[in-house]
Amino acid sequence: MATATQSYAAQRNAVYQNSSSNLVDLVQRLNDTVAAMPVQAQRNWQGKLAKALQTFKKNNPGLKSINDPKFRLCKSLMGKLKDIQIDTTMQREPNLQWIITIIENFRAYQAQPIQVYETANGMGAWDGQHTSLALYLIATQALGMAFEDVEVPVNIYDIVSRGEIRGNFINNNTTVGKNAGKKPLDIIDIIQQMIYGVEVDGVKEQEWVDAHAKWKALADAGMFMTADKFNDTDQIGAISRLNEINDSSVAVVKKFAVYGQYVVDLQQRPINTKEIPIIMEFLNICEQQDITYTDSQIEDLAQHCVDLFHANFDAKGPFWDQAHQANLNAYNKANKGVPKHLWPDAPRNSKNVPQGIAFFWHQLQKSWVPTQGKGFKFPKQPFSVYQPDTKDLF
Repeated sequence: MATATQSYAAQRNAVYQNSSSNLVDLVQRLNDTVAAMPVQAQRNWQGKLAKALQTFKKNNPGLKSINDPKFRLCKSLMGKLKDIQIDTTMQREPNLQWIITIIENFRAYQAQPIQVYETANGMGAWDGQHTSLALYLIATQALGMAFEDVEVPVNIYDIVSRGEIRGNFINNNTTVGKNAGKKPLDIIDIIQQMIYGVEVDGVKEQEWVDAHAKWKALADAGMFMTADKFNDTDQIGAISRLNEINDSSVAVVKKFAVYGQYVVDLQQRPINTKEIPIIMEFLNICEQQDITYTDSQIEDLAQHCVDLFHANFDAKGPFWDQAHQANLNAYNKANKGVPKHLWPDAPRNSKNVPQGIAFFWHQLQKSWVPTQGKGFKFPKQPFSVYQPDTKDLF
């Protein structure tokens, strides 16, 4: 049914389906990343890059070569930049904005050696991808150097296990704070590494195996995990809020995949960032109370959401408007007869999980549960400050 979903989501998910490393040089890595973006995003990147390179030149007047002693790169083994290869199954997808930031604020004395290991045709970089790409652009575009003449400091590591190196990559890139010298790994980066680790390297660690199983369930359902930095969160089947996916069990994610596939196929859209926490929380509550719904029941739940409010959980959509008004009415009713100056603060339309799941539970109890057969199990009510009246539900 969802040709567009299958097409884009399949492309995004296919990158994990490698049986071995996929080594590409820096030029191809950069070009592939830019080419994968929408046309306008490519134009924005080129404009920002041009400004960043001008800033670099202004900050380094008279500089003609990266290898000028005045540039003050750290001393280590020197290697040809053209020989550095990026294993696309090992490194996170390049963040082009971070490359711009590096170029604009480049201080040669702060640059760390590129972390590499020897390959049959050069050096595989297991860390330092963004620095390498920034140095490539600085050398060739800001300084006009020939790519084959550029040398940069490298540290060569004796690799015993790709899984160990992948673990080092995660551990070495989780720093935070405004003075962090590297771009910290986002949740999507860590999840991607775990998927690759199982798919490519055969890692058996349970957390990684679970991440792979979650990805597989979502991919089979025509969805894909992504982030704002990849410029595709508006694509059909996109899931850009990953906290709940990461924190929930494989079983719950598989149930969510059933819901997601149903609404995505029907409405040809991404999963809303205000939608996934409500649906996932409901499924988590069911799991905690040993309640398991069949795929047909999950699909019926999805259709029920469509019938009631078009399954529109957007922050400006009908679900949150109704939930907030029901909460306000319950607040007014609960404090009726109490002097106004003693009333607690009115509930805000915060659109968070506690507020949303309380309303969602009452709504399902009113309109979904009665449509199910005899003996149907429904979870106990989650904590709620105010009890909405039936008349205030959809």
